[in-house]
Amino acid sequence: MRRAFDKLLTDAGESNKKATAEVEEILRKTFANEGGALPATLERFLGDKGELALFTKDLFDENRRDSALGKLNTILGTYFDGDASKLAHLLDPTREASPLSGFRAEIAKRFDDVLLKIVELDASQKAAKGERKKGTAKGADFESRVIAEYTELLRATNDEIEGTGGVTGAVPDSKKGDAVITINGRDASASVLRIVVEVKDKAMTGPAIEKELAEARENRKAEIALMVFSEAAAPAGAAPFTISRHGVYCVVDPEAPDIAILEAGYRLARISALIRAKSEGSGADLSAVKDAIDALRDRIGTVQQIKTTLTAIDTTTIKARGELDALRSAIVTEIDRIEEQVRASTSAAHGR
Repeated sequence: MRRAFDKLLTDAGESNKKATAEVEEILRKTFANEGGALPATLERFLGDKGELALFTKDLFDENRRDSALGKLNTILGTYFDGDASKLAHLLDPTREASPLSGFRAEIAKRFDDVLLKIVELDASQKAAKGERKKGTAKGADFESRVIAEYTELLRATNDEIEGTGGVTGAVPDSKKGDAVITINGRDASASVLRIVVEVKDKAMTGPAIEKELAEARENRKAEIALMVFSEAAAPAGAAPFTISRHGVYCVVDPEAPDIAILEAGYRLARISALIRAKSEGSGADLSAVKDAIDALRDRIGTVQQIKTTLTAIDTTTIKARGELDALRSAIVTEIDRIEEQVRASTSAAHGR
C-alpha cells in the first residue's frame, strides 16, 4: 500500500512539473518581451509604426485634404479665410445679403438727413446775412449791439442812452435817430444836452450822410450827431473816427465793436455838444482841441494795428497786450486833456 502511495506522489509531482513547464512555455510565448505574442500584437497596433499611429496620422495630417484635420481646415477656410469667406461676405456692408447692408443704408440715410439740415441751416444763415447786408432789417443786430455797449459804458456816468429807432420824434412821421444820449440826464440840476446816435451797416454817399444827420438832429432835438459805421459801410478816411461839421463818425467791427473807439466817439461827440452849446460864436480858440484830436486818431490807429498783431501772431501776445493796455490808457488821457482844453477855452471866452 505504501509503495502505491509513493508511486502516486511521484506521478503527481511529475505531472505538476510537466504542467508547470507547459504553463511557463505558454506564458513565455504570450507575454515574453522578445517573441511574445501579446507584445508583438500591442506593437503592431499601438507601437510607433502601428496601425493606430498610422490611422491617427492619416486622420490628423493637415497636409492631406481627405484627413479629418484637412477637412476641418477646409471648412474653417470656407467660413473664415480671406475676402471670399462666408464671414467676409456677411460682414461686407456693400453686399445686399449682408446683415450690415441695412445698417449701412440706415446710417447713410441719417448722415444725408444731417447733411441736408446743415446745408439748409447754412443757406438760411447766408440768406439772413445777405438780408442784413442789403439793409432790409436796418442793421438791427448791429444797432442793438452798439446801444447795449453804450448802455454799459454810461452806467457809471450822469449821462444815459435810450433806443429810439422805433419811436416817432419831433418831426411828424419821422423815426430818424436810432438812439439818443442825454448828457447829464441823471442830474436834475444840470443843463441837459442831447447826442443823437445813428448806426449804419450799409454804405451811403457823403450828401446822404449829411442829410441823414441833419434830419436826425432835428428829429431828436440834439446838439450833435454821432454816426457809428460798420467797417464795410464806412466812408473812406473815416476810420477809426473823425469829426466833421455834421457830427462825429466812428467805425467799428459790427460783430465785435471796439469799446475804446465807441468810448472815444461818444466823448468827442459830448465835447462837441458842449462846445456848440457854450462856445458857439464866442470866439473861443479851439485849435489845441483839434491838435489833441489828431493825436488821439493816431493812437487809435496804433491800437488797431496791435489788435491785428494779436490775431495773427500768438508768440507776441503777452507783449502786444501790454502795449495795447498802455495805449488804451493813453487814449483816455488824451480825451481827458481835450475836455480840459475845452473847459479852459470856453472859460477864457466867457471871461472876455
